[in-house]
Amino acid sequence: MKENTPTISSSELRKNLITGAFAVGMLGLAFGIAFQNLGIGGIVGILVGLAVGFRISQVPIKIRYPLHIIRRVLIAAGLVGLLSTACDALIDRGWTGMHLLLVAILPIAAWAWLVITLAMAITSLDELQRRIQTEAIAIGFAGTAIVCGGYSLLELAGFLPALNWGLVVFIMVFMWFIGKMWTLWRYR
Repeated sequence: MKENTPTISSSELRKNLITGAFAVGMLGLAFGIAFQNLGIGGIVGILVGLAVGFRISQVPIKIRYPLHIIRRVLIAAGLVGLLSTACDALIDRGWTGMHLLLVAILPIAAWAWLVITLAMAITSLDELQRRIQTEAIAIGFAGTAIVCGGYSLLELAGFLPALNWGLVVFIMVFMWFIGKMWTLWRYR
């Protein structure tokens, strides 16, 4: 029986492994900064990154992005995680003023690069896959508005503590995931 595994060149596999190790290695360093153990964070990140690079090379995913775009998204996401955590660590160490402002611009630029990369990824899809992504984003936006609006009203009423606005991104990504699962189920 023939297996349905795609065949890619060894150079593409090598690029995927290097990108995965680098991108998830940056996230591992971010966790290492957060937990004050760079060595373990970096090593675990690189190993997990190699697994991610191997995974995107072997098993097809439902939404078919070109491999070079997947690699770009991984690097952008890893850079966002590393720079955001490093900025947070510098705030904890007492950095203030112009130095902190200059350091804070780096994660903002990385976020912008990630958003542009995701937009480029979506535009590279065929019509049905682009429609699925667009509907998922719309559901994610609505879900984020409901959660954040409801939380803020309960916060104003004194029932919940103040929310760190940095967590809104995680709510948005989770709602996008829910929207994507819904639209994938709907268009199966």
